[in-house]
Amino acid sequence: MKTSVFVSILCALMAGLTGRGVHAQIAAQVAPAINAELKQHTEHFVKKIYKVADNVYSAVGWNVAGTVMIEGDDGIILVDAGMSPVTSREVLREFRKITDKPVVAVIYSHFHQDHISGIKGFVSQAQVQSGEVAIYAQARLMRLLVDESNILAPIQGIRAGYTFGMFLDGADTKDMNVGIGPLLTAGGPGTFIAPTNTVDEFLAVTIAGVDLEMMHVPSEAPDELAIYLPASRVLIDTEVIQGPAFPNVYTLRGSKFRDPVQWVESIDRLRQLNAHYLVPAHGQPVYGAEKVEEVLRMTRDGIQFVHDQTVRYMNKGLTPDELVERVKLPEHLYEYSPYLRQYYGTVKQTVRAIYSGYLGWYQGDPVALDPVPVKEKSRRLVALMGGRDRLLGEAGGAYDRGDYQWAAELATHLIRIDHADETARQLKANAFRQLGYANMNINWRNWYLSSAKELEGLMGRAVGAKKMANVFVPPDIIAEMSPAASLRSWTSRLKAEETLSVDMSVGFAFTDLSQQMVLTIRRGICEFANRLPDNTDLVLSLNKPVFDQIMLGKDSFTQAIDRGDIALRGNRAQLERFLGFFETPGSDPISLTLH
Repeated sequence: MKTSVFVSILCALMAGLTGRGVHAQIAAQVAPAINAELKQHTEHFVKKIYKVADNVYSAVGWNVAGTVMIEGDDGIILVDAGMSPVTSREVLREFRKITDKPVVAVIYSHFHQDHISGIKGFVSQAQVQSGEVAIYAQARLMRLLVDESNILAPIQGIRAGYTFGMFLDGADTKDMNVGIGPLLTAGGPGTFIAPTNTVDEFLAVTIAGVDLEMMHVPSEAPDELAIYLPASRVLIDTEVIQGPAFPNVYTLRGSKFRDPVQWVESIDRLRQLNAHYLVPAHGQPVYGAEKVEEVLRMTRDGIQFVHDQTVRYMNKGLTPDELVERVKLPEHLYEYSPYLRQYYGTVKQTVRAIYSGYLGWYQGDPVALDPVPVKEKSRRLVALMGGRDRLLGEAGGAYDRGDYQWAAELATHLIRIDHADETARQLKANAFRQLGYANMNINWRNWYLSSAKELEGLMGRAVGAKKMANVFVPPDIIAEMSPAASLRSWTSRLKAEETLSVDMSVGFAFTDLSQQMVLTIRRGICEFANRLPDNTDLVLSLNKPVFDQIMLGKDSFTQAIDRGDIALRGNRAQLERFLGFFETPGSDPISLTLH
């Protein structure tokens, strides 16, 4: 009969073990493991160049998102650039074993970092600026990239770290994948080169003698492009078919609503092409018209089923917690491997996203309109349950019975009351490890295990929002971002409580761009305007490269003024006061579990 976790904790405390001693006593009870099916799924992403048709090759296994090479008469076209220039250079070396023709064009399928950040492993900025290489993208790519890399970079960076297991190592990453690609590996900072050519809804073009059709197919991303080669009947669907996994209709790192109806419509548009080859951005190519149709049809049916049945039961008044228990894939879709297996997306998170996307957060019970604050609610509930020790005993008993979710939920009430409750934290961490090691879904597994590390105090303050924000904001993107886009984001960094009696404005005159703009603080509000009124209190005259270095944290306004790189009209002390009203993005570590 195994010893109760709760009893072992009490024994540790009675033996005089505190703090780390309690951690050591309990943490060893959870042995690292991996779900057998998830481990097997890793084999799908072994490094290999797949020949699709006479002139089309797909590189799988080097980057999370693969790169497709199309060989033309006098050059090659690449679809997607991977996440790291280091691994992209490795892919290029593999392609060079097939052809030594120069790169003449790159197509970004959409704005996500795993498809664009490796670009300088394939081509240089000089090659693009000279016209030697053209870069194609959907017309919305730059705006979407700036939005994601600017406004919410700190929190999305941290959440991406949890989602992709970027804080895990050792046994926790052994034999792992990221659901739609190989495990992320360190590859240095990301890179970016802005598109030179944009596509609205459709573009037929001939590049290096190859006829291509680029079509806008919003799905996993709102700017998704698919590429069709009519001569060889090859469809490079990029991420419309997200890969060998149930699609991420909602991503745990956070994103705007991904419309499942629009996604299904995009797949149906691709089905009409009757392609003989399907090349996804994630995973292996699909060969044969019958198999291509099957993969497209089954994927769209999986998405539509979840959408339609969720809406059906929403209209009967069911709430998200009730919906996730009601809406489940039928067996023929649930078992369709690997394209509807829940290695990446899940039905449950899709159901919740659909509800929120249509109806928002309110579920119809007014008790949720002004609830008791969560910490106070937990304090009252713990008292009703008989106090801390009684609740801890119940949580330990639940853990012993293998009811790890309930054990974690009970321990959460104690942690909300006291973040320093080491015993409750370790119990919840152990429960998360049990849930994570058993889970087939990489996102859920990584969140469980990363949160366990946070609860155990193993993350460290070094894992701050600024560090992870760099995943979303590599220096090259700052260089391509307009000053207006950067300055607009300042409005949501204002420490409003310190400015309720402030009325002050600072103008920015960019001498190399002939652009002027102003930020005005007005009693807790920061207003941005694309003009420079005569009555502006302070004006900074500078060029964009200096501004970019300041935005990257490699310089400061005051240092640049001292060097003469910025001319200030107005009082320097007032400028320093103004700048002090804004928080530095990502300056504080973010806790996701200790709430």
